[in-house]
Parts: sequence; structure tokens; C-alpha cells
Amino acid sequence: MTRWCPTDGRTKYGVAICNFKSRDQHCLTLSVGDTVHILEQSDDWFRGYCFRNKALKGIFPRCYIHIKEASVTVESSQECIHPKEPPIVQEISSVLREWSSMWKQLFVVRRKKDFEKIRDMMHSLINSRRLILSRKLTNEEVRDLQQKVTTEIDLGNVLLELDLVVRDDKSNILDPEKSSAIEVYRQHVEATERVQTERVSDEQDFEEETVQKSRTESESEQKIVWRSTYNLYVTVRNFVCRVGEESELLMTLYDVKQSKFISENYVVRWGTKGMPKDLDKLNNLRVLFTDLGPKDRLREKVYLVCQVIRLGVMDPKDIENKKLTQGLRRPFGVAAMDVTSYIQGAEDTDEDKQHFIPFFQCGEKESLEGVIKKVLGGKEVNHKGQGLWVSMEILQGDIKQVREENPQLFLGSTAVARKMGFPEVIMPGDVRNDIYVTLLGGEFNKYSKTSDKNVEVTMHVCNHKGEILENVISLGAGERLISEYKSVIYYHEDKPRWHETVKVAISIEEEFRGLHLKFMYKHRSSTEAKDRQEKVFGMSFVKLMNENGTTLGDTDHEILVYKIEAKKLDPSKYLDLPTTRDDLENRGYLQSGSGKLVVQGGGLTLSLRDSIQISSLVCSTKLTHNVDLLGLLKWQEIINHKKLLKSHLDSIMKVDGEEIVKFLQDLLDSLFSIMMQTTSEAFDNLVFDGLVHIIALISDRKYHQFRRVLDAYIETNFSFAMAYNKLLVIFKFYIDNANEKAQQDSLLKAMKSIEYIIKFIIRSRLLFSAINEGRGKQQFEISMKQLLQSINGMMLFKEDNTLLVQGAALKYMCSTVSLVMTVFDPLELSHLLVDFIDNVLVDFIDNVPRDRLTHQKMTCVDDLVHTELFKLADCRAVLLPKMLQMTKELMERDEESELCARILSDIMHHLHSPQTSPHDSDIEIVMLQILRTVIQTVIATDRCSSLTGHYVAIMISILRQMTESHYNTYVNNFATQIDLLDFLIEILMLFQDLVGKDGVYKSDWREMTLLQNSVILKSLRLFAATIKEKFFSPFEQQLWSNFFHCAISFLTQEALQLENFSSSKRQKIISRYKDMRREMGFEIRAMWFSLGPNRILFIPEMVGPFLEMTLIPEIELRKATIPMFFDMMHVEFTQPVPNSNRLQGNFHQVENEVITQLDALVEGGRGDQQYMELVYDILHMLCEKHTDIKELREQGLAFVEMIKNLLQRLMEYRHIILDENKEHRMSCIVNLLNFYHNIGRQQMYIRYLNKLCDLHLSCDNYTEAAFTLMLYSKLLQWTEEPLHPMLISKKYPSITCNQALKEQLYYDMIDFFDKGKMFEKGIEMCKELVKLYETEQFDYQKLSDVLRKQAGFYDCILRQMRPDPEYFRVGYYGRGFPSFLQNKVFIYRGKEYERLSDFNARLQNLFPNAQLMRTLSAPGEDILQSPNQYLQINAVSPIMQDKERFANKKVSEQILKYYTVNDVQKFTYSRPIQEDSNDITTLYLERTNLLTEYPLPGILRWFQVTSTETFQVTPLENAIETIDGKNKALQSMLSQHKVDPSLRIDPLGLTLNGVVDPSVNGGITKYKVFYTEDYLKRNATEKDFELVMKLKSTTLQQIKLVQEGLKLHRRKAPESLRPFHNHMESRFRELCKILEKDYGIHISKVNESGNVSLKRNQSMPSSTYITGTVTRHSDIGVQSVPGTPENISMLNKTPPSSGRVQSVWVKPDPQRSPAKGSLIPTKVGNIIRRASHVSDSLRGSGALTEQPIELSQQLTPKRPPRPENDKRGSRGSAHFRDQPLSLLNNMNSSSTSLASSASNASTTTVSDFEETEIVEEPPPLPEKASYADYTNVSSEIPPIPQRISPLRPNQKKDKAPPPLPVQEEEENGPPALPQKTIH
Repeated sequence: MTRWCPTDGRTKYGVAICNFKSRDQHCLTLSVGDTVHILEQSDDWFRGYCFRNKALKGIFPRCYIHIKEASVTVESSQECIHPKEPPIVQEISSVLREWSSMWKQLFVVRRKKDFEKIRDMMHSLINSRRLILSRKLTNEEVRDLQQKVTTEIDLGNVLLELDLVVRDDKSNILDPEKSSAIEVYRQHVEATERVQTERVSDEQDFEEETVQKSRTESESEQKIVWRSTYNLYVTVRNFVCRVGEESELLMTLYDVKQSKFISENYVVRWGTKGMPKDLDKLNNLRVLFTDLGPKDRLREKVYLVCQVIRLGVMDPKDIENKKLTQGLRRPFGVAAMDVTSYIQGAEDTDEDKQHFIPFFQCGEKESLEGVIKKVLGGKEVNHKGQGLWVSMEILQGDIKQVREENPQLFLGSTAVARKMGFPEVIMPGDVRNDIYVTLLGGEFNKYSKTSDKNVEVTMHVCNHKGEILENVISLGAGERLISEYKSVIYYHEDKPRWHETVKVAISIEEEFRGLHLKFMYKHRSSTEAKDRQEKVFGMSFVKLMNENGTTLGDTDHEILVYKIEAKKLDPSKYLDLPTTRDDLENRGYLQSGSGKLVVQGGGLTLSLRDSIQISSLVCSTKLTHNVDLLGLLKWQEIINHKKLLKSHLDSIMKVDGEEIVKFLQDLLDSLFSIMMQTTSEAFDNLVFDGLVHIIALISDRKYHQFRRVLDAYIETNFSFAMAYNKLLVIFKFYIDNANEKAQQDSLLKAMKSIEYIIKFIIRSRLLFSAINEGRGKQQFEISMKQLLQSINGMMLFKEDNTLLVQGAALKYMCSTVSLVMTVFDPLELSHLLVDFIDNVLVDFIDNVPRDRLTHQKMTCVDDLVHTELFKLADCRAVLLPKMLQMTKELMERDEESELCARILSDIMHHLHSPQTSPHDSDIEIVMLQILRTVIQTVIATDRCSSLTGHYVAIMISILRQMTESHYNTYVNNFATQIDLLDFLIEILMLFQDLVGKDGVYKSDWREMTLLQNSVILKSLRLFAATIKEKFFSPFEQQLWSNFFHCAISFLTQEALQLENFSSSKRQKIISRYKDMRREMGFEIRAMWFSLGPNRILFIPEMVGPFLEMTLIPEIELRKATIPMFFDMMHVEFTQPVPNSNRLQGNFHQVENEVITQLDALVEGGRGDQQYMELVYDILHMLCEKHTDIKELREQGLAFVEMIKNLLQRLMEYRHIILDENKEHRMSCIVNLLNFYHNIGRQQMYIRYLNKLCDLHLSCDNYTEAAFTLMLYSKLLQWTEEPLHPMLISKKYPSITCNQALKEQLYYDMIDFFDKGKMFEKGIEMCKELVKLYETEQFDYQKLSDVLRKQAGFYDCILRQMRPDPEYFRVGYYGRGFPSFLQNKVFIYRGKEYERLSDFNARLQNLFPNAQLMRTLSAPGEDILQSPNQYLQINAVSPIMQDKERFANKKVSEQILKYYTVNDVQKFTYSRPIQEDSNDITTLYLERTNLLTEYPLPGILRWFQVTSTETFQVTPLENAIETIDGKNKALQSMLSQHKVDPSLRIDPLGLTLNGVVDPSVNGGITKYKVFYTEDYLKRNATEKDFELVMKLKSTTLQQIKLVQEGLKLHRRKAPESLRPFHNHMESRFRELCKILEKDYGIHISKVNESGNVSLKRNQSMPSSTYITGTVTRHSDIGVQSVPGTPENISMLNKTPPSSGRVQSVWVKPDPQRSPAKGSLIPTKVGNIIRRASHVSDSLRGSGALTEQPIELSQQLTPKRPPRPENDKRGSRGSAHFRDQPLSLLNNMNSSSTSLASSASNASTTTVSDFEETEIVEEPPPLPEKASYADYTNVSSEIPPIPQRISPLRPNQKKDKAPPPLPVQEEEENGPPALPQKTIH
């Protein structure tokens, strides 16, 4: 057996590298990336827990875990794991875990763009983590990578809407416990701004390329503000060019606009073999073009230019000729590339990306300069694949910074090519002494030569002796220094243009006087022999230093060329000759008269026909062009020349800044030396002004780097120990004369430079003190105080001309405080500081007038906070009161609010620092002086202002640093109880506002919000003690109420709901702050029970807030606070009734408020199963234990049960309300409706009625919405009484009385019933309004409108087609359904035209996991208790309820049709007992009748079944019902065609065909056995006899309906359906023969009443006793059962002649005259003849012959009339024109009479149908009756059957059978009838 052992420290921490899942209860499920704490180990297994769920422990495979290094500590007997990874790595891991789940959700919600961004960020973070863990990066690279990582994390958190991560300056996560509240706030602000900037930048990356380019250019311009220096790093990869000889590659940067080079050359010597000449430089050719600055970014075009110079013979064609001169520098070509986009930052550079620079070769007479211009001009030249391959990269920072950050770039021989001239920011220590000389061009006469010369210029640097200085010339970077420079040679060119630049680098130790550049000119011959004979034909020179000691000017120089006359030159003589043409003119060498110029000396003679141009640029920290500066540097030479010295001192302010900083130390030494050597005040003032000018210059941003040089000079090089006296005197003099305009400019500069002036003073004093052992200390202190007092006095000036000086003093004065502190002895420091601050600085600030320089004054206060003075506790005790007083005054006047906030923030931030402790006394000063003002400022400040958060942070900082002692001191400091009461109410209301939904801080400022909450919690605890101590007696209800509401708001705020956070975030909060909700809940509980008898004052006010508190899902909090409700119940119950001795005896207020608040809170998402159980258990236990008051116990137990039921229903509703299924929501609402109705909560009842109504309207359930409003209206009265507040409608808030609201609801119901086609219900509503308007209000106008609406409803009942809704039974079995559906059966009312298959699909979509049961058998216990879902669905038929008002009356089918499917509560369905039985006589059905809870339709489209009754149906009864069902279908179709003649005939044709020619189940013939005599003999019971008779009667009725249908089909069927119609008539005749022959049903010609029994007019369809009793199962119309002998005999009786006979419509025939006695009304120009009575004569055996009535005027057809002969031919014989088609003969009163008449009738019927095929029978007219309808006559009038006269009163009426369900045919839906026949 494996043995488990504890793990050691090296095996405590690991990460899952594979997913692990197991069903074993002992195993721990792991996902990739989960971190685990390993407790024990065995051979192959670990045991431990996952950090995301520490409570669950288990085992997991050892091989699935990667062990990581971690340190283990023990805290509270528990091991704590601390990974040893860097913090940034741990953060990346945590972020990836948190993002992984949320990232997938972005895909679900289709945020594709954000999804891709987060994916890329996660990949980048993974790679960054890998790089950091590889430990291969330098510290600088790790720092940059960490910055990049934190930026990505911040952006990702914003996209995922996570909390803002607050970091310190090193990008590490800020620890709020170690940081001040002010720092936490400021870091939040900075992080928000940073993330916003990064997000905007990130979004812009997705814009178009052109937009991005312009954005980048604008950004590059903006970067000029802060980017001072950058560099271009270039690597030469290869040079591809066929040169043939050695060559030089000179690479440099070129400004196109200025046409000049801007950097030194980088020289690469290329060998003849296509490789560098120095093989050590192979793949190591790198150069750094440095010193580039912001101005270079502004250059329009910058090119990287490479000049190629060939080293060899004159003509490259003669390379192999050894006799030719070798080593000549000849131009070969140029390669150039535009690098402007890289310089400007518009395009990123990549060191790995190679660029090809095409090469362009020089022509025979082209100079390199000309080729450059041609190339840069964009001229197309074929480079033939020749060129230079380079890569480049932009590096930020100066050369020193680049070397530190990229040491790998300088491992080899990386050359540094500096920009020609000083960089824009001159770095300290940058010592240079360089002169850049550019050989521009020349012009040389050929003299004795036949052709132009091949001029070569050689340059040397010589001293005054003519000696050549060695190694002082540089051709470019990457080359050694040389002693002579030889120019490029242009072949036979008298005006060569070189434009070659070299650098002359002379040591600063070299004596510059006499140094000069010497240029020698020589013609170079192509052949070596001739070249040896060539001599130098000329020379030029130029001095590097002028006579006045300045250097050569930075300009172009035209140098004179001298012919060499002597073999040896004498420098002592030729140096005196003029060097330039300007020098020549200035010396006056022109000879008078001749105009010839003769200049000679030292063996040289001037040649005016030759000349040369050069330009020079001095870049030296040793040499200067400025005479005044040079004069000051050599002050000793002119110390006695007062005027000259004064001139130089005056001119120092005009010297360029670059010149001054180059000679900063020397210049300062000179100024102080002059000051100390002279005694004149004038010179002292000039020296002081110069010193101030230099200090001001150094303060400029351009030279801010030289502040370090100046500081270093003061600390190390400054040596003037007596200077402080003069500086003090001069400075004081300027200050004392501040009103004099002459001194104001100097004083203003001096005040701006006061920091360095004081530094010089202090340093000088320290030097003097060190030399003289501290002598003069007292005098110095007096002088310093006098200086400060002078400044203080200057601040009292009120003149406008002193404003600038006073402002400068306020701005810069604080920078001297720390300096002044250094001159005092530490032992006396505290006393001196107190006097100093109290008498000087404080007065200095305070002396400024109140409304003058307010901003500057407060800025000075803020600066003073940052001085070393403020860090001393004794100084703070003096400073703080004054500072706070000034700040308070401004805050109360609402001035400088932002500056005041900054001052207070800085003060509180410093007071949090442990370096400035102790702070207790300081916090007390702040608390007493400024806290109340800060609180009031927070209250008064607009929430939209950014200052609000700032002031809140200040308040939080003050409260955070206050101890309990501070709180007590503050509370006791109030003068009166009223003041304290006002403060407490004020701060409680502020706290409540801060923790509310509209808090000050953003929702993602988690750390700031939690810090605020921790401080508020601490404050509320301390204030609670004060409230209990000072405001219990006398009791202040408002204060206690504010405390409770504030505490509840704190406890329920969103930021503290830990269950809504991720596990890692929740763990971090708990570890740092614990669960603050629990602590606040305990405090609330303690405060409640401290109320004592005053608790009744807070009932029911605090019930809702306390409920909200208990609903928080924290179990300990719930257990502690739920008993408070029982206490409330007890308090209210035992409350004495006023003016009596009895108790209240109930807790109705608590009960009502609990119910009301629970409804709102639970619906809002609060509460869970645990809460319901806890409430029930705790309150039930408390009620059970309370036996002292029996009534309280009983009422309490009942109340607890009610609350449990309410919570259960509310949670069900809340769960369902989030579902898309609105039907479930309706069910839950009805459950709540019933609950509130049962407990009498009318307000909640109405609330949910409105919800239900709105939900119905959103689903277009207008009928159900109307029924819902009906419940609302029943709560109202038809009176003018004002509405109770709970009855006021939110939809009609302006209605305030019962009658008006009820009336409005009735109009809404009428409208909804109209939309739902429930016209009958609309009529009921209208009738009530009619009664109101007619008998109560006498408002005839409204009465008229309502009556019109009512009339419209009546018309719609008869005219409008309304589809019959289907009803379905649904059984929800299994525990998988919601509780309100589990194991319950419902009846559903289907939607319009919704059949069983549609309903089935709809329900299965709602429950996709449910299984559909295939049988109608009752489910077993296994299904009922199963956790799954089972659905049992089948169609049911409604059973119409008896309507007494229709009894013994003839009612239209349209009217009755509504009641068959509406207002029904009983339903039925059947299923065969034997499924596979083929014997029709054994086909028994099991019929189930269902009773619903409420009638349908109602407030829902479904109701639960409350009772079920099951019984059997015999086969005979089944046959009757089947045939009767088909009859009803036929009757319905015929009625529809009568109402709407435009309906298609196809459905009717299919139904008729199903009867006459059944393709399955045999139709009527299926039941043949029931028609035979044998069946009656076998079943000789009275019931069977009656049923057989009823079957025959039903069959006869079907034949009549089929005949009527065929007649209608014949008339409306198009020609295409004529064969189909003929087939049906043929089959019908055969069916009739079979019925007469085999079934004993006699079918003969129709008697007088035959047609009447099946025909109805359009406005009132007939309701015969057959359809009235058999099909409807009601006593409507006739109460007797058809089929009995009495009723059968009745059919043979002829109605009396006086009886009204149904009128019929016929087609108009102009040849026929109207019948006698007929009435001819006129309508729309057409006279229609209406027959009111028909005189008949009997034909055959008792048959009625009806005389047709014709219209007297022809109707105008829409199509052209046919010819008369066609019309006659189509009408057939007169016999059929004179009488209608025979239908059916009446049945005799006995079965024998039926049989005897069958043969007589059969022949006539068949012959009639044969002739009917060619006869067009005119349609009958409607009956002449009072209710006949003539308004809907159409061009094609359907046949309307006659109506059978109603039964005579003396006829026998049998008792109606019990109502049976109407079984309408459903071809495919269950339950399937056995052997179903299509009739």
C-alpha cells in the first residue's frame, strides 16, 4: 500500500500542465494552469488543494504537475505559499487566468474586434512571461518589457471592463496599506489618463494608413517638446559595385534644402575583392550618427548619402598600366536614400530590415556634388543592380544613454559620427575643440598648360613656425587621424567643385596663436614619370585665430592663392600676408593708378587669377568668436582698463547662450574675481547682473543639463570665501529699491535666480567659516535675517509695477529654505526655525494683501510643504495653523479650489510618511481646523467636477489617520450638542451619498473605493459610540435613522458584494479588508438593540432596509440580523394602545412592510434558497420558543409560513422572469396574484395585475389582457369616491376617482376584446357603460358612441370569420420542470390556426431537453419522481356549457359557434381501449373529461386541470359521434361560404370527396353492421334501438349536407374541377343507392319541408333539432332527441298552408314576370324581386313543388353577356327550371314505412342527379322574415336552404342526453381514432 508523506519546502507549489478529471470522490479536478498547494505525496500521486477553491482537497497525478519554486511561511498554524517568481510574472499569470474565461465570452456576444485584441494581448503576455523567466535580458530590457506588459494589461482590463490596476513609478502594483490615501487617489488618476491615452492610441492603429501617417507626423512634432536627443544607427551590410580598384565610402547625412552635409563622414575602405579592406570589419561596419535633435526633425528632406571615391589611376580604363600614376583620389559615384520618415518618426525602424540604396556613377566631367543633386532631384538613372545594402534604427537619448541601454551595439568597432556643430542640448563634460573645414571649390588658370589642370589640394595644419602638426586631421569616423589631407582630383577641370569636409581636431593644450591651415596646389599628371616632375604651383593659408584672440568665423572664406617663388618658405614672413580677399581690401594693397595688386613676401606672390573657397565651423569649448566673452575670460589683462572692463560686463547679456555654457566655469571664476578685486559699487552691480544673467540662462530648458555643472562648480570649484558679504549687500540693495523702475528688471531676474544666489551666499559663508573657524556667524545670521526682512517688506508694496517681482519672490522663495537651514548650528536649529518661521516666512506670506497674488501666495504655501522645513515636527507646529487658516478662508470663499485641494493633499501625504513622524499633534491641528470645511466642500461641489474626488480623498486621508482619541477630541470640541448633532447628520448623509449608486469614484477604481469603505466603516463605528452616548437621552430619532440608513447603504453597496467578483479578486479583498459587510451588520444589530423602548419609532421604517441587509448572501450576517425581525414583531405586538390598557395584539405594520419589501427586493435579484430556509428556521424557532404570549406565537408561526410561501413564489418568478419564455412568467405572475389575493394584499395584487396585462400585450394576447383588466376593474366602484392610493393606476396617474378609472379600464377592455375578436365580451362591457350613461350620467354623446361600438360588435359576430381555437392537454411529468409545472396537467388554448403539430413543436422548443411521451397512459411513479422532463401532449375538445337564454330558440350558427369554443371549462378526449382491433363492434373508447381551474379564455391562455373523469364510449356511440363530427365540419364549411362567398372551393371539395368516395376507413360503410336488423336483434335494448335510430338520422343529415355541398360546389367550381365534381356526384348517387339498398335508409324526393330542414338564410343559419342536439349536446332549439319514432314521423308531416315558407333567390330573367303578390324593393338601381310566399302544389308522394321566383330586371354582369340562344340552351328543360333539385324524402314514423318507401324514392333521386349535370339551377331567395339580411348580396349568391318550422308546443320532447364532447377530426394528431374514415 502506498504511503503518504508530507512534502518538503521544495515540493509545496505547482501548476497543472494537463487537465485532470475523475469521477472518484477522492480525486481533485484540475484544469491547465491551476495552481495547487501540495500537502502530501506518494510515489505517483500528490494530495492538496487548488488555490481557486481551498476548501476542496483531493489527490491528483504527480506527472500532471510542474513544481515551481516558492517560499513557505506559517501564519496562524496554516502554511502560506509565496511564489519566488518576479512580481510581474505572477501578475501575468493571474491576468491570464482571469482573462481566459472572459475572453471567450467576447466571442459569444460577437465583439469580434475586442476578441481578437485580447487574443493577441494574451499571446504577447505569454511571450513576455517566457522572456522574463529566461533570465537572458538585461535590467534595462526587463524594465522596458515590464512597461510594455503593464500597458497591455491595463488596455486588456479596460476592454474586459475589469478593475483599474494602480501602479507605482516602477510599474509595480501599489500597496494601499503602505501608501497614503492621497497617493492612491493620484495613482488612480494617472492610471486612468494613461490607459485612456493608450486606448486612443490603440484605436488609432486601426485607422487607414493615410490617417495613421498624418497622425504619426503630428505626434512626432509633439514629441519635440520632450525628446531632446536621438541617434541614427546604421549598419552597412554590403556594397555591390564594380569599381576595379580600392575605394573609399563616405557616408553622411545631407540636408537637401540647405544643400549641405549635417554630420561627419563615416569612412569605409573597400577593397578590390568586393569586401572591406580591413577584414576585421567584415559584418561589423556600424556607425552611430549622433547629436540629432528636435530641429533635425523639422528638416524637410534628409538623405543618407554615400560618396564613393576611387583610389587609383586617373582613368579607370587603364588600370592595368603600371606606368600610370597610382593612388589618386578620383570621384566614382553616389548612393543616396531618403531617411526623412525615420528621422521624423513617421516610420518605425527595424535593425533586421535591410534597405537597398541604388548607386549612380559619375560622368566624365561630373563632380560628386553634381551627382548628389541629380540623384536627390529624382532623375531616373539605371543603377544596374549596383548599390549599398544597409539597415538602420532610431535610438533615443544622448550617446551616454545609448551606450548604457544598448551595450551590445558597441561591442565591436562601432563608429560615432557626430553632427557638425554642438547639439541642441549641450551636455556637461562635453569637451570639444573641433574645426570643420569644407573645401568648396576653386578657380585656377592654366597658365603655360595647353589644357586645364588636374588640381589636387593638400591641406596641413601648421603652427607659427610652419611646422606641421601630426595627426590632427580626420577624414571621418572610423578612420585614424592623419597629418595631411588630399582632395579628390577632377580631370582637366579649371573650376573644380569639391565640397569635401574634414575635421581638424586640435588638443586644447595646444597654443592656438599662429596655428593656420596651409593649402598646397599641385597638378597631377596621369603618367607617373610626368607626375614626378610636377611641382606645387600655389599655396594658400588661413589663420585659425584672429589678432584679437577670437577664432576663425563660421562662414565661407575666399582664400587668396599665392605663387611659390622660393624653394623654402619662411612662415615668419608669409603669415603677415593677407589670407582672404576681405583681408586684402582691409589692408589697402591696391596700387594707385595702375590698378595692379602686388603682394609678396616670404617667397610668395599673390595670384589674382587663382582663388579657392572654403567654409569653416568651429565647435569648441576652448575657442570663441565673441570678443566680449574673451575679454572677461582675460580679465586680468584689462583689470585697470575700467571702461573696457565695464563694456565687456555690459555686453555679457548679449552673448549667445552656447558660448556662455561652453565657458561656464571660467566665466564664473572671472566674474567673482572681478567682484572681489574691485571696490566700485558700479562694478559690483554689473558683476551681480552678469551672474544673474548666467543663472537665468542655466535655468532655461535648453541648458538645464548645465544645472549639474553649476551645482558641481558651487560645491567643488567655487572658492571665494568673502563673496557672501557683497552678494548679501547687493541683493538687499536691489530689494530695498524695488519701487525704482531702473532696478525692477534686474531685481526680477535676481528673484528668479534667488536659489543660486543663496547657494553662492551659503557656500561662500561655509568656506569662510571653515577657513576662519566659524567667525562672523552672528553677523552673517543678522545679515540673512535682514535680507529676508527686506523681502518681507517688499511684499507689502501695493504698486502695480512690483507685481512681477512679488510674484517671482513667492514662486522661487521656497527653493531657498533648505539652503538657509544649512548655515545654522544644529543645536540652535529648533529655536531659530521657530523664530524664523514665525517672524519671517509666515509674515512674508501673510503680508501679501488679501486679494493680491492669491494664486502665487498659495503656490508658495504648497512649495513650502515640500521643503525640508516641513519635515520637522516643531516647524510644522508653527507652519500648519497658518497654512490651514489661509486654505480654509479660500475654500469658504470658493476661490482657488484646485490649488487648495493640492495643498491639503500634499500636507496629508507628507503626514502619512513615517519619515516625518510623529503626526498625532499635526493630525489634531488638521482635524480641528479644516475637516469640517473639507466635508462641507465635498457636499457643495458638483459631482461632475474632478475636484470632488480630490476633496473626498483628502477627507478620507484625514479620517484614516485619525485615531479613536482624535475622534473623541473632535467630538468633544463642539460647543453645543446641536452643533455636534448637525455635524453627525451632515457626515452621515455624506457617507450615504458616497457609498450610493452615484458615488464619486468610477466603478473600476476598486482600490480607492475599498480604501474609502474601510475608512467609512471605521468612522461609523466610532460615531455609533458617540450617538449611543450623547443622543439616547434625549432621543434624537432623525440622527439614529440617518445612521441606520447610512449603514445599510454602506452594507448593500455594489462594491462590497463579494459574491459578484471572481475568486481571486474576492480573496484579495478579504485578505486585506475582511468582509466589511459582516462587521457593519454586527454594528447595526448592536445599535438596534441599544434603542430600547425607542425601537417602535423605527417600525415599519426600518423593515425594508433591514430586509435588504439580511438578503446579502453572507451566512453569518444573516444569522446575526434575521432575529431583528422577530424583535420588531414583538415590539409592535406588545406596544400599548394609546388611551387604553390593552396591547396592540398584532404586528400588521411589520407584516405589511415585509411582504411589500420582499416583493421588490427578491424580484430585483436578492434572496436565495438558503435565505428562505434561514428565515423560516430562525423565525420559526423564535416563535416556537416564545410561549409567554400565545397570540404572538400563533400569529408569528402563521406569518413565518406565509413568508416562506411568498419567498418560494417570488424566487420562482425571479428565476423565470429572466427566461425568454413569457408563458412561464405569466404562470408565475398568476401564482403571485392568487397568493396576494388570498392574503388580502390589494396593492401587490394590482401591481402584478398590471405586470400581467403588460406581458399579455407584448405577446398580442389581447383577450387575456382584457380579462386581466377585468379583475382590476372589479376592485373599483361606479361611484365618485376618491381612489385609495393603492388603487391608483400607473398608466393613468391623473385619474383620482373610482368611476373615472373604472370607465377608462372598460374602454381599454372593449378595445382589447375587439382586437382579440371576443365581440360577445365586448358587448357585455358596452352594456354596462350604456347603463351608466343612460341611467346614471345621462351622457348621451358617450351613450351614442358606445351603442355604435356595440352595434359594430353585433355586426362582426355575423359577418367576420373567426377561426376556432384548438385546445391541448399538456402534462409536465418529472422533477426537471419548474415547481409550478412539476407533475401537473394543463389545458392550453392554442393560437390562431395553431394545430397540434405546431403546438407540439412550440412546446418542445421551450423544453428542448424534455422527452415526448408516446402514449396517453398515466405516468408511473418512476417518471413522476425522475429528475428528467417528460411531456404528454394531446388535443382536447371543449364541451360547451348550457346557455339558458338560447333554450327553445332558433339561434344562428354564427352566434352559437362562439360558445362552443369560448367560455368553456370542461374538455374531453378519447382513446381506443384496444389499439389493434379491426372489429368495429369491439371498438370501445376510453373518454376522459377534464375540468380546469378557470374557464378559457381567461387571464391566461392555459389553466391547470383540477378534476378528471374517465368513462367508456360504446362502438355505436363512437360511430354516431364520428359521423356527427363530419356533419359539423360540413355544416361549418357551408356556413363559411354563405358568409363569405369569395372563399376558395377546394377545401369543401376535398371534404365532400372524403364522404362520397372515402379512400381509407370506408366512410359510412364502415358502420354497416349497426344499420342491420341483425344488430338490433343481438342488442335488443331500448338504448341500442334509440342509438341506431340516432345513427340513421345522423346519416340522413350527412346525405342532405353532402347534397347541399355538391350543389354549392357545382355552382362555384371552375371548369378545371368539372371532372372532379362529376366524379363526386357519380359516387354520391352510388352511395345513395347503397344506403337505400343495404342500410335501410330511404332517400326520395324532398317533400315540402325537405329543403327547409337544411337551408338557412345568410343572416340566420338554421339550427335543426338534428344539429342542435346531436352535434351540440345541448338543449338549444329543441329538447327532444332525434331518431325516435315520434320525431321521425314528424318529418312526414306537411306544415300548414299558413306557415311561413323560406324565400329563395333566383337569377333574373327578363322573359319571366314576377309572381303574384311579390314585393319588389329598389336598391342601387337594381329591382330585386323578393318572394314572400310561394303557392305550391304537391308532386309525387307528398313532395313539395316550389314555384321559382325570378328577378324582374337583369343584373349588369361584369363580363359581356352571352347570346340568348346560349342562355336558353344552358338552362335545360322547363321541368327543372320550375322546381329545385330533389333532396331527401321524409322518413316515416316507423321502420317499416321507411323500408317501403325506399324503392319509390330511389329511382326519382338518381334520375334527378343525372339531369342535374346539364341543368343550371337558379339560386333560391332567402326567406321573407323580419331578420332576413339583404345587405350582403353578391354577384354570385350561394344557395340558401329552407328552414324547418319549429316544433309545435304539443309535440313530445324527450329529455336531452348528457352533453358529449365534440370530436372534431384531426387527421394526424393524437389520440388516433380506430379505423378513421374520411367522410
